[in-house]
Amino acid sequence: MKKLLTFGLFLFLLCFSVSGRPRRGIDPKADSLAVERMRERMAEIRQTRPTVALVLSGGGAKGAAHVGVIRYIEELGIPVDMVLGTSMGGLIGGLYSLGYSVEQMDSLVRNMDWNWALSDRLSRKYITYSDLKYKEKYLLSIPFFYERDYYRMMRADENRFDPSHRHDILHVGADNEDGADFLKKNFLGSLPSGYIYGQNVSNLISSLTIGYQDPMSFQEFPIPFVCVASDMVSGKAKIWHEGKINDAMRSTMSIPGMFAPVRVDGMVLVDGGLRDNYPTALAREMGADIIIGVDLSETRRTYTDVNNIGDIIGQGIDMLGRDAFERNVNIPDVKIRPQLRGFNMMSFDAESIDTIMVRGLEAAQAQDSLLREVAKRTSAGFVSPRKPSAFGFETDSLVIADVEIKGVLPREGELLDKRLNLKFGQKISKEDLNDIVAKIYGTQSYDYVTYELLGDSEPFKLVLNCRKGPIHQLGLGVRADTEEIVSVLLNVGFNAHKLHGHIYDLSGKVSANPYFQFHWSYDLPKMPTINAKASVRWTDLNMLNFGNNNLSLSYFCAKQELFLSNIKWRQFDIKGGIRNEVFNVRNVKSSQIIGDYDFDQLTNDFVSLYLDARTDTFDDGYFPTRGVNAGVSYNWTFAGFPHRFNNFHTLQADAKTVLPIGDIFAFIPSFNFRFLFGEEIPVAYFNAIGGSLSGRYVDQQMPFLGVTNLSAMKNMLTIYRADLRFTLAKNHYLTGTVNYARDCDELRNYAVGPGYFGAALEYSFDTIFGPISANVHWSDITRKVGFYLSAGYSF
Repeated sequence: MKKLLTFGLFLFLLCFSVSGRPRRGIDPKADSLAVERMRERMAEIRQTRPTVALVLSGGGAKGAAHVGVIRYIEELGIPVDMVLGTSMGGLIGGLYSLGYSVEQMDSLVRNMDWNWALSDRLSRKYITYSDLKYKEKYLLSIPFFYERDYYRMMRADENRFDPSHRHDILHVGADNEDGADFLKKNFLGSLPSGYIYGQNVSNLISSLTIGYQDPMSFQEFPIPFVCVASDMVSGKAKIWHEGKINDAMRSTMSIPGMFAPVRVDGMVLVDGGLRDNYPTALAREMGADIIIGVDLSETRRTYTDVNNIGDIIGQGIDMLGRDAFERNVNIPDVKIRPQLRGFNMMSFDAESIDTIMVRGLEAAQAQDSLLREVAKRTSAGFVSPRKPSAFGFETDSLVIADVEIKGVLPREGELLDKRLNLKFGQKISKEDLNDIVAKIYGTQSYDYVTYELLGDSEPFKLVLNCRKGPIHQLGLGVRADTEEIVSVLLNVGFNAHKLHGHIYDLSGKVSANPYFQFHWSYDLPKMPTINAKASVRWTDLNMLNFGNNNLSLSYFCAKQELFLSNIKWRQFDIKGGIRNEVFNVRNVKSSQIIGDYDFDQLTNDFVSLYLDARTDTFDDGYFPTRGVNAGVSYNWTFAGFPHRFNNFHTLQADAKTVLPIGDIFAFIPSFNFRFLFGEEIPVAYFNAIGGSLSGRYVDQQMPFLGVTNLSAMKNMLTIYRADLRFTLAKNHYLTGTVNYARDCDELRNYAVGPGYFGAALEYSFDTIFGPISANVHWSDITRKVGFYLSAGYSF
């Protein structure tokens, strides 16, 4: 993914660089008026003392140094009459202008979970069970194609800002517009515009700017504020001096390729560093007599300085903003330049942030004589009356007067209103708001969900801004291992991300043992989901027989199901219905006598009623540190065609939990059982164990380390397993496993006869492409040492 991000950034820089030298702001008239108003304000202050501007440059994580600089400025008692900033300087400067104290900003920067803030990560508890399982199988998932009504709405909004296309909205429908052109524009327009949308950082800003989120002039802040973004449409700087502070702060730090741009009033806004990373000239133009500038740029990078993604992004932004920077760098009267060699814009770890803030303080102290002179010149004279500070949404609950949900279609708005159940006069905490946002975002129907709290005092108006996402999705999974060599999983889901209605899902596995599945579902609010599923599967265990399996098996199965489920529930999956299975078992041979199975029922149609239930509270699908995964299922197979058979019952259950031992060890016990009740059960339903993956060769296959491929077992089967996992380093694991299986023809004979023992030692590396694992194993079933290597997600 980092390679994709780097390549995307390169293309962006190549395209954006054609605009050449930075030009005047995108709205010269409004900018001139804002400059004039600020000059008037500065002239009033100048009657008694010089005016002071604080200019904070961009630099990503290096922007934490600004907090150290502001700390020393505050200690010296220097009044700041305006704050200007870009990128991270815009974020820190915005908080300072809104009245945050140095202690508050220090605490925020140190305690912030930057990995969360700089992602759109969502807790697993908000993701539906079906979506969790999807993410655990597919390496790549690409949403595409907007719903027609929503696409109309988006095009209408876009055309308000493009006079040459204001009549395009009349041609959006496929009946009026060329269908191929509509499909192309919709598909291309639905592709992501950034690695992440920036939902978490947007909501972080919203939680910190309460009281000043309405559209307003930024001169009305406790300290007047200006920040800079870059407009990709015009190639000019967007000088934020009025409007919505949340949009301003979010856009000034919108790193291209990483964050999606901020779209507002016909502009597509990205990081201000591309046009003016150090707006000292603007500070002088607005009437500042004394400019204190904090420059986070580095000396020209050498070959050895450009190494990782943070270096590459930082260098790319510096390249485009270099001309403006060179003109502005010598303007400040007090030049503060922290020594930050060795850090880059992605150095957000706790140790780096702490060091960077200290370096900022030290750099300010290095300019002690100049700063004390500024303090002396400004010690007597006009002091601007401070307006109330913005307040953060940390501990207190706020009263909500009204709720508005934007960006949703009418029917969706009704569904969300009922689901959220927010009422006038209700008190709401930050945790409540985060829960609301997560619930909506967890539906997978929206690209992002952000919130605003409008008003300057309680009760506030809560506005939820939803960006509708594409409704279809493409999925690709790839896995390589020593059993099936290479397997590819393909998926296309139509209406997969709609809140309600019909969903059509097609998936297929291309491998030595392929399958294809079609799944239709109809989702109704507050009602079980109606499902119909059809699949075909070919399995030939002889194709990849390396001599380690004791079973030869070749069969074809066609399956049809009609069932009810709660497909939108989180962490639970419950379904029940009727299933029809057509088996054609062409070959089945075992090196040992297996249970009470009917080998005459090789080709037949079997009808069953079933009920399945499963819960998954793991915090990670592959290397969990807490939680439980458990399931139970019951089947009654009662009819068949053309051959009659004795009806039988199947009861199966499994459970697995994680017990952490300190920070690096985890004990993971689990058990499985599958009991077949009946006489002469068709051989297609035999119990089976083997390998690392459940259901690889037959649906009822249970994992058992020590047996490669598959081994047939008797009617009553239990497996007990214990794993001890050791975390060698981040994403590196060493796991020792022992498992023990017992089987019998009847439960009364469970204690009679031998059990089967297996053990394995496995190393795993968790990558963005899925786990890479290698194990050595042995069991007393094969009495051989085996080796298994795999790469990719399990399917």
